[in-house]
Amino acid sequence: MPDRISDVADWQTDRRRVLKTISGLAVTGGLAGCASGGSGGGSEGAGEGEGESPAATDTPTATTTPTPITFGTPNAAAAGVSPRVVRDQGLVPDDEIDLSLEFGPPPELFTKLQGRAIESSTFPVISGARLANQGADVRLLQPVARSFNSIIARKGVGLSSVEDLRETTLGSMPKNTAPFTHFALLLALEGMDHENFEFQFGPPPVLFGQMKKGELDAMIGVEPFSTRLLATDEYREFFVFNERWNERRGTDMPLVEAATYQSTIDQKRAAFDTFLTSLLEAGQYIQDNRRTVFEGYTDMLGLQTDSQVDLAIERISPIYPTEFATELRESGKEVVRLAAEEGLLESEPDVDELFVDPRSG
Repeated sequence: MPDRISDVADWQTDRRRVLKTISGLAVTGGLAGCASGGSGGGSEGAGEGEGESPAATDTPTATTTPTPITFGTPNAAAAGVSPRVVRDQGLVPDDEIDLSLEFGPPPELFTKLQGRAIESSTFPVISGARLANQGADVRLLQPVARSFNSIIARKGVGLSSVEDLRETTLGSMPKNTAPFTHFALLLALEGMDHENFEFQFGPPPVLFGQMKKGELDAMIGVEPFSTRLLATDEYREFFVFNERWNERRGTDMPLVEAATYQSTIDQKRAAFDTFLTSLLEAGQYIQDNRRTVFEGYTDMLGLQTDSQVDLAIERISPIYPTEFATELRESGKEVVRLAAEEGLLESEPDVDELFVDPRSG
């Protein structure tokens, strides 16, 4: 990634001031408000009354060291761009947070967060629900990206609608992942059953290779692999998840949020306040510097041609929130509720406990 743009210091200072005013300071209150796990137990209003000592102990002073945060983010994936921008553009102050990014494929990040090998990560909404159903005190803090999934099919093989997919094998990430679950949910909303489709499961790089070799004619696309296929002009796109969800529910479809554990919030509340604000700053930075960002991450995204970069800018840059995405957050709760109704989740977790609302408190 290129060095920071010369005026980024002024830009991020102004941006942080605005975000701290409208949302960042509220995060501290909101996270504090869920310290009892949303059940009404534990101390109430800690650190909010006049004369009370703050509940958090990580607020930096001249004598404290930066608070360490390890944040998981997918490698070679569009959802991993904004955390990298936070790190590479210095959007968190070094004297407040010692940020380390942990890279890996989404299933590996799920396992690491589940086993507490990492304390926080980008995390699909549906994965957060699955983890909560296992009894974990996981919390989804803030939307990081909306859905970018769709069906990518080879041209010239007679596949142009979702109904046509019954006649082929559809490449997909495993059944417990967001792309498959969202596809099955959208099918159910349109009166179709995913059990009537044949799937071949695998990680995106493997499915991408099978598409290129002609071993698969269609897959549930994930970015940046969808962009890389479409840029060749040998593939078409249809059944765009976000568009279908918008037609049905009137809002964007969620994909990933920033996730951590309640115990981590209790220990590092102020640091996570700052980090969440920096993710929103990263979204704005991407919008303001789209070409710089995507040209800077060509290796990570596997973009090899100018046409791929141009298409990535068009397709991927709009997915990152620049402020707390209230409607996207509510849409996430709706996805969880409907997935449980359709039997795609074993049960519906307590969404008011799972989703931390930084506007409350």
